Amino acid sequence: MIKHNLKIFSQNVRKNKTLMDIILETQKNILDIILIQEPSQSLLRRVPSHTNSEGNPYYGSPNHLDWSLFIQNDGSIENYPRVATYINRRISRMRFSLRKDLINHRDINVIDFHNGQNVNFIINVYSDSNQTALQVLQNNTRNIGITVVMTGNFNIRDSDWDPNIQYHSIHMEDLMSIADSIDLELALPINPGPTRFADN
Repeated sequence: MIKHNLKIFSQNVRKNKTLMDIILETQKNILDIILIQEPSQSLLRRVPSHTNSEGNPYYGSPNHLDWSLFIQNDGSIENYPRVATYINRRISRMRFSLRKDLINHRDINVIDFHNGQNVNFIINVYSDSNQTALQVLQNNTRNIGITVVMTGNFNIRDSDWDPNIQYHSIHMEDLMSIADSIDLELALPINPGPTRFADN
């Protein structure tokens, strides 16, 4: 398999477990990689503890038999990761791995995989209203090699990708600078439309 044949999907699910379960089940024979922002978290089990007779709660995101989950999770609810990456098991021969040695942050997954003799990277990002992930990326992209895609929820409203916005964000320049440093270009949607929807 060569990298340009990978079918990659990115979605902010806003902690909706039902939506995550639907995506994982309905796309298992279609997609190769699913990049989730704001994944759901639920109590998976209790871990034996010296200080809590009931055990400490351990939280996690949905698992699925057809998908391998890559997430930087210590099991706590207060520091729960805001990105999760699912790799379809049918492409596991490409040897995907979560590279915490390059960026160890709950809002960024750097995944590498082997494409023939080359090692390529995929970056899944959730950047909060303080643009925390952008700051981390600015300081840590120098060691990341050939990047196939960097996507996610950057929380940057800008007219370059949303026709309903009438202005440019100052953070857009930072994002474009980061992308340029890893040889990425902005990919525009084939069918432009809103990139953000209200809760209702």
